[in-house]
Amino acid sequence: MQLNFRNSYGPRIWVAIMFYDPSGCGAYGSWGTRGWWAIDYGAAAYVLNTNNRYAYYYAEAADGAVWAGSYGPIYVPQTAFSSCLGIGQTNARIVGLREVYIASDNHTVNLTP
Repeated sequence: MQLNFRNSYGPRIWVAIMFYDPSGCGAYGSWGTRGWWAIDYGAAAYVLNTNNRYAYYYAEAADGAVWAGSYGPIYVPQTAFSSCLGIGQTNARIVGLREVYIASDNHTVNLTP
């Protein structure tokens, strides 16, 4: 199943995700983390191929809008990253994530106001 994000909000949006990855992150909590995808208005970005129905995301827009939640939290540095939930970073912020249920083989999260 593919997970995509679409910017239907306006200003550029950056997206970070957390996903179940026991083979790559088994020693560090079994959850992988990745970011940042920059998505301009009207565009979409493919971010993950998975066999799991659930993933988690955090997004922030150039104007300060945020899509956050109570899952995680994860460490997010300012630059692109690929890590595991249990690996902390001193140069990162800690953010909470929203849950997404991947309902189809090609699922898109539509980020709106």
